[in-house]
Amino acid sequence: MKINIKTPNRVDFAGGTLDLYPVYLFMDGGLTVNGAISIYSQVEIENRQDSRFVIRSVDQEKSVEYNSIKDFTYSGATGFIELILKHYKPSTGLNITTHNHAPKGSGLGASSALLMAISAGLDTVEGRDVDFVRMIDVGANIEAAHLGIPTGKQDYYGAVLGKIHALKFDVWGCHPEELVQDETFKKELSDSLIVSFTGISHFSGTNNWDMFKKAIDKVGTTWENLVEIKKIAGDIRKAFLEKDMEKIGDCISREWECRKHLSSGVSNKFINSAIDSANRAGGWGSKLCGAGGGGCMITLAQPGKYDDVIESLKDSGVEILPAKLDFEGLRIEAV
Repeated sequence: MKINIKTPNRVDFAGGTLDLYPVYLFMDGGLTVNGAISIYSQVEIENRQDSRFVIRSVDQEKSVEYNSIKDFTYSGATGFIELILKHYKPSTGLNITTHNHAPKGSGLGASSALLMAISAGLDTVEGRDVDFVRMIDVGANIEAAHLGIPTGKQDYYGAVLGKIHALKFDVWGCHPEELVQDETFKKELSDSLIVSFTGISHFSGTNNWDMFKKAIDKVGTTWENLVEIKKIAGDIRKAFLEKDMEKIGDCISREWECRKHLSSGVSNKFINSAIDSANRAGGWGSKLCGAGGGGCMITLAQPGKYDDVIESLKDSGVEILPAKLDFEGLRIEAV
């Protein structure tokens, strides 16, 4: 059997970090609002007739071969893939080719989207039902073990479900709420959203861990800003339901102002300048994706100002990515 799996990456509009266990438990529940975009993580998996594993990462330009799982080294560009295979224990050898289309260090949740694609693919080739809830829970544990620090779950839901969701986290788990179903509003949002890459690769785990520690220890205003971010996430959820583009943009700006105070590494002069320039050119709001510190940025452009905002971002030195909203989610195709 040979199958192709494709999962969308995500942008977060508000409430990032609130999906981090156990932070949301300390806040009487967390709320994160995100949307899937047409930048993908792709996997091709093919059964072999022996116990060998041939793993190829296209974007990392790395290929390795092993006689069996017991020979895995769990290091280098394919170490994360090997760890996933170790826990899923496939019954035969496999040929696996992966490709993350997002820039390295994008903050779009590409590694988590890839994890979901591999997990769904392994369940499929083994003839198991693809249980998204179990897959996400197991995936979060695998990624935390790989990184050595707590991880959030919003990336997995964006990759699996697609669309725009409010993700409510509490002691019972995650409760996704689809926010945009009107086709006209879907197009309006997709045509106004600009995704750009700052050119600065970042590791979200570092900023998230710093925020995590400061939140628990109540350092400075970290806790107060997280509480405000939760309120803003509630406001943007309501704005999506009301189809209020201006209010959505305002919430994006408010969230970014709070996020900059969570950790010293969230922003810098270059990023601040690019965001200010985009907003002056007609952006309703801009923010970095994920935990900040670099990676990708979203901007919501006002009607008639899309091209002006694009040019201002280019002039600021950021790269415009060809991304629209994705309303399909995970795809599995037998070849």
